[in-house]
Amino acid sequence: MGVLLLFGVLTPAYGSVALALLSIIILPLSAIGAVWGLLAFNKALALPAILGIVLLFSIIIKNSILMVDFIQERRRAGSGAFEAAMDSIRLRYRPILMTAFGTIAGMIPIAMQRAVGLERLSPLADAAIGGLLLGTVLSLFYLPMFYVWVSEKQR
Repeated sequence: MGVLLLFGVLTPAYGSVALALLSIIILPLSAIGAVWGLLAFNKALALPAILGIVLLFSIIIKNSILMVDFIQERRRAGSGAFEAAMDSIRLRYRPILMTAFGTIAGMIPIAMQRAVGLERLSPLADAAIGGLLLGTVLSLFYLPMFYVWVSEKQR
């Protein structure tokens, strides 16, 4: 439901269904990372894990919007699709990695259950860490690649 609402907001914002789908396509793939994180630490898919996936989706969609918006800005400045995609990777990887690794660093104590009561929140951290590791890589590499592919198909 939330993904459909997000799609409904992004489509008019970008003026393109393809760009809205491009921003959202990373979400199911990053959910695979969340499931891997839960499986790696032998945790169940419970309410805290689902909250971790919601946290994950918010960070991943922010990264996707940041990348697509930056690529669009470069395209409006006259760059080609490939050049704009490469510029977005080169100039936006630092803030994206800082956000991901900062969140992961904050989640590690929760995942390690270093305080009383954190065993209840541990699946949240495991899902967020696993999903961020995979989703960040996908945002940085596959999103620009998909953008170039979509822009070539639209020609």
